[in-house]
Amino acid sequence: MKHHPIGKLFRAGVNVTINLDDVLMFGSDVSKEYLALYNCGVLTAEELNQIRVNGLHK
Repeated sequence: MKHHPIGKLFRAGVNVTINLDDVLMFGSDVSKEYLALYNCGVLTAEELNQIRVNGLHK
């Protein structure tokens, strides 16, 4: 996870979202994905919040 490119993409201005296709298959949920990206140092709390806010806009 710590090598995931989402941080670089986001910082380059690419609109990204964090989501999950199948909760049962992957044993995770969106909250856990946010936390994993934070805990691995991929995105800061501020970046994750901005991604969340961006996802609420059309």
